Amino acid sequence: MSLYDSEQRYRRRFWGGVIRFVVFAGLVVTAAIVSYQVGIEDLESRVRGYQQEIYELEARQNELEQETANLRVAAERAKLAVEEWERRYATDVPKGDRLSLLEMVVERLDAGVSVERLAFLIQAAEEARDCRPVESKRFLVKTPLHSGANTVVSFASDAIVVTGTGASAKTSDGLPQAWFDPLEPVTVQITPIDGRTVELVGTLPLQGSVVQGGLEHRFQLRAGATGFIQVAAESCAYP
Repeated sequence: MSLYDSEQRYRRRFWGGVIRFVVFAGLVVTAAIVSYQVGIEDLESRVRGYQQEIYELEARQNELEQETANLRVAAERAKLAVEEWERRYATDVPKGDRLSLLEMVVERLDAGVSVERLAFLIQAAEEARDCRPVESKRFLVKTPLHSGANTVVSFASDAIVVTGTGASAKTSDGLPQAWFDPLEPVTVQITPIDGRTVELVGTLPLQGSVVQGGLEHRFQLRAGATGFIQVAAESCAYP
């Protein structure tokens, strides 16, 4: 074997080793790059997942904050409603003297005293007055289909007359009747023989008064039997 052959073998081994090293290094670098890329993608995927979780948590937090605000508003409204009912209860529900008075009124009604009589007595209770007994009469209300008899009544020895007009009641088919509809507004005229007519307009019951001959005449009007207005009148010294 010559020296030249030895050098060639040496060179082949050398370059073979270099090539193997380069290939190995390339493989290592490639594996590292691939691993790095896979790691980067995995990291990005995790970051996206975390961002999605953060977004969902923030959205849920916003929902909870809105629900909390709504509950706070509802609680405040409920509190105000309770306070209002407590105020109305304290104002509207009778107690003490008012309750005793209400019980007496109910007792008198149960005993057969008329609503008109009690209303007059309560209305006149602010001062002692010289009053005559209550007169109760009724009259037919004038309508577009009726303006005949029994449409006027008189009080105070015929010194005051009372009459009225109203809308015709209707059948279920819409046909007008001769009698008036007590749920519709009526117009009532109270006319003293030597005074000015007092006109009451509205839905029943109504009340009004006139002064005639040194007396105040108070009138309570309510719906009576079909077609009628029931009038209760009381006369008291005036003033």
